[in-house]
Amino acid sequence: MPKFRISSSILTLVMLASASASAQDVIAVANGVNMWDGQWHYDATVYGWVPWLYTSVDLPAIAGGGSETITTEPHQYLKYVEGGVMADATVRKSDWSLWTDFVFFNLQASPTHTREIGLPGGDPLLVVNRNIDSSVRMAIWTLAPGYTVMNNDIGTLDVLVGLRYTSIRVSIAYEFTAPPTALMKGGGFWPTTDSTDGLIGVKGAIRLSKDGKWVLPYEADVADGNKNWQNNEFIGVAYRFRWGEVGAGARNLTYQTSDRPIVQKLRFTGPVFGASFRW
Repeated sequence: MPKFRISSSILTLVMLASASASAQDVIAVANGVNMWDGQWHYDATVYGWVPWLYTSVDLPAIAGGGSETITTEPHQYLKYVEGGVMADATVRKSDWSLWTDFVFFNLQASPTHTREIGLPGGDPLLVVNRNIDSSVRMAIWTLAPGYTVMNNDIGTLDVLVGLRYTSIRVSIAYEFTAPPTALMKGGGFWPTTDSTDGLIGVKGAIRLSKDGKWVLPYEADVADGNKNWQNNEFIGVAYRFRWGEVGAGARNLTYQTSDRPIVQKLRFTGPVFGASFRW
């Protein structure tokens, strides 16, 4: 299974990082704020994420049947967004930390996706179109304690073990038409899922310049639940100031279920940009 291969890679990375860890704080000092000086420190990040949405559905027979992946690009859905909150925060004292990340996304509608499906045994000249409209409301909250296993002139690496709560509400409306006839038939489904999954991952930054101002932040984790699993990855480039940093990168979040529901898989992949404040 992919989740076991990813978990093995994370554990291997942690062991290698532990072997090379040192007490140096070269990259730990964010231009005046040493997050590893033994005092309580805080990091708050606000960011924007504009992903491509990939929704894999297994439609029942009443909706025409078959599996289909619906791709929705940012320029297609941005005007339908009714709300969103994206924030990230860390509380740290020395090598111990508590990291949290919250994503809320409310897409009330999306462009219609049309597919010619025809009728079994029907007139080959009569084209039947199946139109699908979908909306997504998603809330994801991650909470994970961490411990620093590497902090030197190469970069930093924290090991994370925690929980991720995911709530997803999907609305799928379908309609059959057969122009130029008057045929029109439709319906809808409203599948939902709520899960709390255990996760393991790594988070840190790699130094890109000698003065430590240019860094490559990263985060990767896998989460496993009873009937679902997730993987989340982020990598970017950031520039550090005395008060924090600004940066941009790319994030991928995949949520997949194993009990054959209507919505089998959701994947969100796209650019991220934001600012962090440290004190």
